[in-house]
Amino acid sequence: MWTDPIVHEYGLACSAEQAFAVYTRRIGEWWLPEYSPNAETLETVTIEPDVGGRVLFSHRVEQDMVWGHVTDWQPPRRLVHTSVLAQPGDHPSQITVGFTPEGEGCRFSFAHGGWNDANAAARDKFSEWRLILDRFAVLAQQAPG
Repeated sequence: MWTDPIVHEYGLACSAEQAFAVYTRRIGEWWLPEYSPNAETLETVTIEPDVGGRVLFSHRVEQDMVWGHVTDWQPPRRLVHTSVLAQPGDHPSQITVGFTPEGEGCRFSFAHGGWNDANAAARDKFSEWRLILDRFAVLAQQAPG
């Protein structure tokens, strides 16, 4: 259905702690600049580490663009934040990521949900999450443990 969450899962060859740290502290390294307001001036992407923290793009010339706020912060197991990226600012969607220990690695789960009548028209813009998350998975598994 058009309001179902966009879901991706990965089995990662790294600990949940390492994957959570790479996802949250190093998002600026794995995020694709072309999925920001201005790829040419993007300096970094940041997730501020606490409930109420901002998820934002920082650019060299433009003002920082806040595209979400952290609503659940449970290191190293779970992160939830709102998202107004490429959609109506007054009707955010929600991104939920989980990190579950699994054998000698972890299971990473990603869900972009919170779609409703007010924002579902923007859902199709997010068909390339796999490209972005593949970059995260590679970096998480290469990061020193």
